[in-house]
Amino acid sequence: MKKRPSQAAQRIGKALIDLRRNPQNRAIQRKIYSVGDHELTPVQVDILEVVVARPGQRMNELAQTLGVDASTVSRTVVPLLNLQLIERRPGEQDRRMMRLFPTSAGLRQAQTIVDSREAMMREVQSHFTPERMEMFAELLEEYIAAVSTAGRALLKMNEHGH
Repeated sequence: MKKRPSQAAQRIGKALIDLRRNPQNRAIQRKIYSVGDHELTPVQVDILEVVVARPGQRMNELAQTLGVDASTVSRTVVPLLNLQLIERRPGEQDRRMMRLFPTSAGLRQAQTIVDSREAMMREVQSHFTPERMEMFAELLEEYIAAVSTAGRALLKMNEHGH
Protein backbone atom coordinates (compact mmCIF):
# COMPACT_ATOMS: atom_id res chain seq x y z
CA MET A 1 0.00 0.00 0.00
CA LYS A 2 1.34 3.42 -0.96
CA LYS A 3 2.10 5.87 1.80
CA ARG A 4 0.21 9.17 1.55
CA PRO A 5 2.32 12.31 1.55
CA SER A 6 2.43 14.15 4.84
CA GLN A 7 0.61 17.45 5.24
CA ALA A 8 3.95 19.25 4.96
CA ALA A 9 4.75 17.43 1.69
CA GLN A 10 1.30 18.34 0.36
CA ARG A 11 1.89 21.98 1.35
CA ILE A 12 5.26 21.97 -0.45
CA GLY A 13 3.71 20.44 -3.57
CA LYS A 14 0.94 23.04 -3.55
CA ALA A 15 3.46 25.85 -2.96
CA LEU A 16 5.54 24.75 -5.95
CA ILE A 17 2.45 24.67 -8.16
CA ASP A 18 1.32 28.06 -6.80
CA LEU A 19 4.77 29.50 -7.54
CA ARG A 20 4.71 28.16 -11.09
CA ARG A 21 1.19 29.45 -11.75
CA ASN A 22 1.47 32.75 -9.84
CA PRO A 23 0.55 35.71 -12.09
CA GLN A 24 3.15 37.91 -10.41
CA ASN A 25 5.80 35.26 -11.02
CA ARG A 26 4.75 35.15 -14.68
CA ALA A 27 5.07 38.96 -14.88
CA ILE A 28 8.60 38.72 -13.46
CA GLN A 29 9.43 35.93 -15.92
CA ARG A 30 8.10 38.00 -18.84
CA LYS A 31 10.29 40.92 -17.79
CA ILE A 32 13.42 38.82 -17.31
CA TYR A 33 12.96 36.59 -20.40
CA SER A 34 11.97 39.25 -22.94
CA VAL A 35 14.07 39.81 -26.04
CA GLY A 36 12.52 42.76 -27.83
CA ASP A 37 8.89 41.78 -28.36
CA HIS A 38 9.63 38.05 -27.98
CA GLU A 39 9.47 36.20 -24.66
CA LEU A 40 11.84 33.26 -24.29
CA THR A 41 10.44 30.11 -22.71
CA PRO A 42 12.15 28.69 -19.60
CA VAL A 43 13.58 25.86 -21.76
CA GLN A 44 14.98 28.40 -24.26
CA VAL A 45 16.61 30.26 -21.37
CA ASP A 46 18.09 26.97 -20.14
CA ILE A 47 19.49 26.28 -23.62
CA LEU A 48 20.92 29.79 -23.94
CA GLU A 49 22.57 29.57 -20.52
CA VAL A 50 24.08 26.14 -21.26
CA VAL A 51 25.38 27.27 -24.66
CA VAL A 52 26.93 30.34 -23.01
CA ALA A 53 28.48 28.23 -20.23
CA ARG A 54 29.69 25.47 -22.58
CA PRO A 55 29.98 26.75 -26.15
CA GLY A 56 30.45 24.27 -28.96
CA GLN A 57 28.07 21.54 -27.81
CA ARG A 58 26.30 19.39 -30.36
CA MET A 59 22.49 19.11 -30.18
CA ASN A 60 22.61 15.62 -28.64
CA GLU A 61 25.09 16.79 -25.97
CA LEU A 62 22.84 19.73 -25.16
CA ALA A 63 19.81 17.42 -24.90
CA GLN A 64 21.71 15.14 -22.56
CA THR A 65 22.88 18.07 -20.42
CA LEU A 66 19.29 19.31 -20.07
CA GLY A 67 17.75 15.86 -19.69
CA VAL A 68 15.38 16.31 -22.63
CA ASP A 69 14.83 14.62 -25.97
CA ALA A 70 17.05 15.72 -28.88
CA SER A 71 13.96 16.59 -30.94
CA THR A 72 12.87 18.99 -28.17
CA VAL A 73 16.24 20.75 -28.37
CA SER A 74 16.04 20.87 -32.18
CA ARG A 75 12.64 22.59 -32.06
CA THR A 76 13.50 24.84 -29.13
CA VAL A 77 16.72 26.27 -30.59
CA VAL A 78 14.99 27.58 -33.73
CA PRO A 79 13.71 30.80 -32.09
CA LEU A 80 17.14 31.32 -30.48
CA LEU A 81 18.73 31.01 -33.92
CA ASN A 82 16.13 33.33 -35.45
CA LEU A 83 16.69 35.91 -32.68
CA GLN A 84 20.44 35.56 -33.38
CA LEU A 85 21.18 34.65 -29.75
CA ILE A 86 22.97 31.45 -30.77
CA GLU A 87 24.47 30.22 -34.00
CA ARG A 88 25.33 26.87 -35.54
CA ARG A 89 28.83 26.22 -36.81
CA PRO A 90 30.22 23.07 -38.39
CA GLY A 91 32.61 21.00 -36.28
CA GLU A 92 36.32 21.24 -37.03
CA GLN A 93 36.88 17.47 -37.42
CA ASP A 94 33.51 16.64 -38.94
CA ARG A 95 31.90 19.50 -40.88
CA ARG A 96 28.54 17.68 -40.79
CA MET A 97 28.43 17.88 -36.98
CA MET A 98 26.86 21.23 -36.15
CA ARG A 99 27.85 22.86 -32.88
CA LEU A 100 26.07 25.64 -31.02
CA PHE A 101 27.76 28.89 -29.95
CA PRO A 102 26.42 32.06 -28.35
CA THR A 103 26.46 35.24 -30.42
CA SER A 104 27.46 38.57 -28.89
CA ALA A 105 23.72 39.34 -28.60
CA GLY A 106 23.24 35.98 -26.88
CA LEU A 107 26.02 36.72 -24.40
CA ARG A 108 24.43 40.11 -23.61
CA GLN A 109 20.96 38.55 -23.24
CA ALA A 110 22.26 35.80 -20.95
CA GLN A 111 23.96 38.44 -18.77
CA THR A 112 20.75 40.50 -18.69
CA ILE A 113 18.86 37.42 -17.51
CA VAL A 114 21.45 36.73 -14.79
CA ASP A 115 21.41 40.38 -13.65
CA SER A 116 17.60 40.53 -13.60
CA ARG A 117 17.36 37.22 -11.74
CA GLU A 118 19.88 38.43 -9.14
CA ALA A 119 18.00 41.73 -8.68
CA MET A 120 14.78 39.80 -8.17
CA MET A 121 16.45 37.51 -5.63
CA ARG A 122 17.76 40.54 -3.71
CA GLU A 123 14.20 41.88 -3.59
CA VAL A 124 12.81 38.54 -2.39
CA GLN A 125 15.61 38.15 0.18
CA SER A 126 14.78 41.54 1.67
CA HIS A 127 11.62 39.95 3.14
CA PHE A 128 13.63 37.39 5.15
CA THR A 129 16.20 37.59 7.92
CA PRO A 130 19.64 36.35 6.87
CA GLU A 131 19.19 33.33 9.16
CA ARG A 132 15.84 32.37 7.61
CA MET A 133 17.26 32.84 4.10
CA GLU A 134 20.21 30.57 4.96
CA MET A 135 17.82 27.97 6.39
CA PHE A 136 15.63 28.17 3.27
CA ALA A 137 18.67 27.75 0.99
CA GLU A 138 19.81 24.67 2.92
CA LEU A 139 16.35 23.11 2.90
CA LEU A 140 15.87 23.83 -0.80
CA GLU A 141 19.25 22.27 -1.67
CA GLU A 142 18.37 19.23 0.45
CA TYR A 143 14.94 18.97 -1.24
CA ILE A 144 16.49 19.15 -4.73
CA ALA A 145 19.04 16.47 -3.79
CA ALA A 146 16.19 14.21 -2.57
CA VAL A 147 14.23 14.80 -5.80
CA SER A 148 17.36 13.91 -7.79
CA THR A 149 17.83 10.71 -5.79
CA ALA A 150 14.21 9.70 -6.34
CA GLY A 151 14.50 10.50 -10.05
CA ARG A 152 17.65 8.42 -10.45
CA ALA A 153 15.93 5.49 -8.71
CA LEU A 154 12.95 5.82 -11.08
CA LEU A 155 15.23 5.92 -14.14
CA LYS A 156 17.08 2.85 -12.88
CA MET A 157 13.77 0.99 -12.40
CA ASN A 158 12.67 1.96 -15.93
CA GLU A 159 15.98 0.73 -17.39
CA HIS A 160 15.37 -2.66 -15.80
CA GLY A 161 11.81 -2.86 -17.11
CA HIS A 162 9.96 -2.44 -13.83
